[in-house]
Amino acid sequence: MVQNMSSVSQAVTEVVSGDPILRQCVVRGIVNYRKLAKMLQPMVSQILGKEIPIDTIKVALLRYTSRVGGEKSVKKEVLDVIARSSVELRTDITIIVVRSTAINYIAQLLAKIVSKARFMAVMQSVVATTIVVDKDSAEEILKSVKKDDVIEVQRDQAAVVIVSPEEIMNVPGVLAYIANVLSQNNINIVHIESCYTDTIIIVSKNDLEKAFSTIMRHVDGAKKMLSLLKTSF
Repeated sequence: MVQNMSSVSQAVTEVVSGDPILRQCVVRGIVNYRKLAKMLQPMVSQILGKEIPIDTIKVALLRYTSRVGGEKSVKKEVLDVIARSSVELRTDITIIVVRSTAINYIAQLLAKIVSKARFMAVMQSVVATTIVVDKDSAEEILKSVKKDDVIEVQRDQAAVVIVSPEEIMNVPGVLAYIANVLSQNNINIVHIESCYTDTIIIVSKNDLEKAFSTIMRHVDGAKKMLSLLKTSF
């Protein structure tokens, strides 16, 4: 066989589980499996790094259908948003979590640093404020923050920044799609936040290359799938 069947099944599961168009049709068995296998072939082949026969993908789809059922599909627009997104990387990232009770003087400190910081993202919750920042700025912050106000510090992290079109603001399911494909590839999301058209995903620096290649596979695959959708159904 051209490719180990378990590898093909895993790739098909990854694509279909995160696919915003086809999941509901697949799990209900209301698709032409050969046509669908033909449509998925570019992405599955790209994931596995080798041309996979359509019949092999069809078998994997049938196995997937027999295993799952009832998942809720999301809208086609998710795939369009993914296809029109770009991906940027930031290294030497530190996550600092401080108590929200310290927000007044923390805000003043961040205002002084933000203009020279290489990267900064801030999220406030009821009990804590999370600061995602470049290594040098993090050390400057930590020198000025009271030790009792620091809840946690995570160094040696990396940021994957997905820059999407404005439609992401009104299209549900994009974040779920991204989180799903990372999970399928055993990549842990340390921290995630959304800011306008940017989705910021923090991962361990050891997972950065894998996270980047996984997301780019799906961006490129989404483009090919959208092209094929015009003639497949």
